[in-house]
Amino acid sequence: MRKTFALAGAGAAAAALVFAGPVSAATQPSISASPNPFYPGDTLTLTAKGCTTAPQLQSDSGLFVSPPQFRGQPTTWIAQGKTRSNLTPGKTYVAKWTCQIEGGSAVLSLTTTPGKRPDRPTPTPTPTRPTFSFGYDDVQLSTRRVVPGGSTTFTVTCPTSVTITGNGFTQSPLKVTKIGENKWRATGVFKKNLPNPTTATVICKGHGSVKYTTNPDKGDNNNMKPKPSTKIPTGPINTGDGTLYMAEKNGSAMPLAAAGAGAALAAGLGAVVLRRRMVRGRS
Repeated sequence: MRKTFALAGAGAAAAALVFAGPVSAATQPSISASPNPFYPGDTLTLTAKGCTTAPQLQSDSGLFVSPPQFRGQPTTWIAQGKTRSNLTPGKTYVAKWTCQIEGGSAVLSLTTTPGKRPDRPTPTPTPTRPTFSFGYDDVQLSTRRVVPGGSTTFTVTCPTSVTITGNGFTQSPLKVTKIGENKWRATGVFKKNLPNPTTATVICKGHGSVKYTTNPDKGDNNNMKPKPSTKIPTGPINTGDGTLYMAEKNGSAMPLAAAGAGAALAAGLGAVVLRRRMVRGRS
């Protein structure tokens, strides 16, 4: 006598069994699936209980990518079954297995209905930091006077690393120390006999460099001028043995003071070019 028993299902899955031969209530097999509900492409964990042999898939209505293989021992069997990603949400899929039980065989039937996967929220874009542009405003000097045996301290803003070189320092490159986030510091001691011109270059790795230059042997109030077509900013200018200028990255010039036997560092090579022109004019 064949008997059919309907098992209560929850959510999107339900099971039904068909027995061949008399079966006691204690040996009634069952099958369940999780997660429940599930979505197309999910992997289901199948649990069959009451079978003395591993359930064998007979049909699945196109539910699984490949037949789930049950592992375990009487009377508990577990399998992993990956569902197809192209299942239709809301459509009913029925999978059937057969297994041996005490006193005969059974057909296990699992009815499933995949749900519609919720739409994923659009991620909020991560704000990007402005691109860093290295220039003279990222370098602070304790003094711009170039004095034989004197010194100056560089405080530099740079997000990577800093290298400072110069032909007038007793040590080149200078020893640079990180003093904070994106902040660097180095002190250079000038030689007693300064080269002409005296230069210093500050490099921010990956972001460019700035250069300072001056002519220590200039005297008699020989005023060095900025390079042609360079606009001189308004404001007081201190003059001594020479008035020096530092070229800004936007093409403008910044006045630097020099006095006595010292000279000031000026950016760019305009001072050298002008001096060569003056020498040619004298000759």
